[in-house]
Amino acid sequence: MHGAAPNRRTFFTLTIACVAALAMPGFAAAQPPGEWDGLVLRPSSAVDLLYVRPEASLAGYKRVRLELLQVSFHQDWNPNRSRRGASRLTATDFDNIKSSLANAFATAATAELTRGGYEVVTEADEDVLDVTPFIVDLIITAPDTRTAGRSRTYTANAGQMTLVAELRDSETGQILVRVIDNQRARSTGTFQWTTSVTNMGAARQIITGWASTLRRQLDAANGR
Repeated sequence: MHGAAPNRRTFFTLTIACVAALAMPGFAAAQPPGEWDGLVLRPSSAVDLLYVRPEASLAGYKRVRLELLQVSFHQDWNPNRSRRGASRLTATDFDNIKSSLANAFATAATAELTRGGYEVVTEADEDVLDVTPFIVDLIITAPDTRTAGRSRTYTANAGQMTLVAELRDSETGQILVRVIDNQRARSTGTFQWTTSVTNMGAARQIITGWASTLRRQLDAANGR
């Protein structure tokens, strides 16, 4: 992708600071920065934190180039802490979680954008918006390893994740918008057997909501 951020360490340091702020009621203990990479914090009813380049606009972008979703887990999430033997998650299990989320994001975002009349492309052009998504601080309450004979795990919430997304002009690489949004899986109100199927169902609900928000923002900018 054109115009990658010059200092990824600074980017992720600020991202973690902002994500930490989201976990604190009213941002009392860790106020998110008001300016970030030349972008200014703006109020938003759609996402937790919205940073916008002054005078930038999404108007004129009719097509979207989606980067592959990158996924990282919460640093304190250790699903193997209470697991033994074959029930422990392997490196392959963790990779499968990441790839499943990446595929779900690509599918949901493509479907939602296409439904709104936006073509998803692979090449840069003057009317192409680059979207680079990250999921950080992923927590899955009870990941399923499909181990034969395993004991069932019951939870009322499948976990939580935070989206960080950058929207850039595909030709110049200039960043126009950065968003951060934390979502918890919708509580069922009752305890249910948690499997990989129910976990992915909860994740798809969240991801589809994010994709819908992107489509609505493009609609608003283009007067639709």
